[in-house]
Amino acid sequence: MICAAPGCAEAVARSATGRPAVFCSGACRVRAHRARQRDAAEPVSVEVDVGSATSRGRPPERAWMVRLRRGRRSVIVATGLRRAAAERLAGQIADLLGTGQP
Repeated sequence: MICAAPGCAEAVARSATGRPAVFCSGACRVRAHRARQRDAAEPVSVEVDVGSATSRGRPPERAWMVRLRRGRRSVIVATGLRRAAAERLAGQIADLLGTGQP
């Protein structure tokens, strides 16, 4: 298993008992915690973007997607939408989050 800290590729030592380790060292654990704290302080943005139309055989006009992003992390909320529907959904999400227009 590889360390879960961002930018670390060290192997994690396995122990015979107890909960399995996630980080290779205490320094990596602290670094990951600080990175999560930095990301949590950043605002959430709502994005409308063109997804891949060829991967699922969708027509190009139904290739729009809505994504939520905070720092380096993102999650795709919906795919396969028309542009108007994607913008409408993004606007509703932005209103719900109180972030204004996407």
